[in-house]
Amino acid sequence: MVQWQQDPQARRLPSGLCDVQQAAMNQALRAILSAHRFQIADGPLGEAPLVLGLTRSGR
Repeated sequence: MVQWQQDPQARRLPSGLCDVQQAAMNQALRAILSAHRFQIADGPLGEAPLVLGLTRSGR
């Protein structure tokens, strides 16, 4: 399992800003994993993606 978390220093930011930053990081992780052809479970956009496995390359 891989868990991507903010730097503990970010917790000193206002709560709303911290939540927005975490959601943006999760979306970036989702994009990176998709680009590398991982299957990702659909879920709320701001939440961390659930990786189901690697897709077949088609080669």
